[in-house]
Amino acid sequence: MDELAPERVEVPSGSRVKVDYTNPDQPVLAVKVQEIFGWNQTPTLAGVGLLLHLLSPAQRPVAVTADLASFWQTGWSQVRADLRGRYPKHAWPEDPTTVAAHRGTHRNAQR
Repeated sequence: MDELAPERVEVPSGSRVKVDYTNPDQPVLAVKVQEIFGWNQTPTLAGVGLLLHLLSPAQRPVAVTADLASFWQTGWSQVRADLRGRYPKHAWPEDPTTVAAHRGTHRNAQR
């Protein structure tokens, strides 16, 4: 059962983030956006795509998407602009699919 509906999913930063199965037809993964840098596609569990609730460094929602590839191409630039102003100590790459995921600030991203 844990393989089909795991309690947690490992994200590119190495964190294991809890999956919300309140709606089993659309499981939700709420994760800080920097922790999924490097992901190009929305992850799936048992063939079902996760609904991603992308969070700021303060764990506040900044975007919701079921299509991560499209979000990186069309929505990321606006979210990035907003976050860069609010969280200047954090890394906000123009293309998050080509950088390593991390937790924390610029200093952590460079390690």
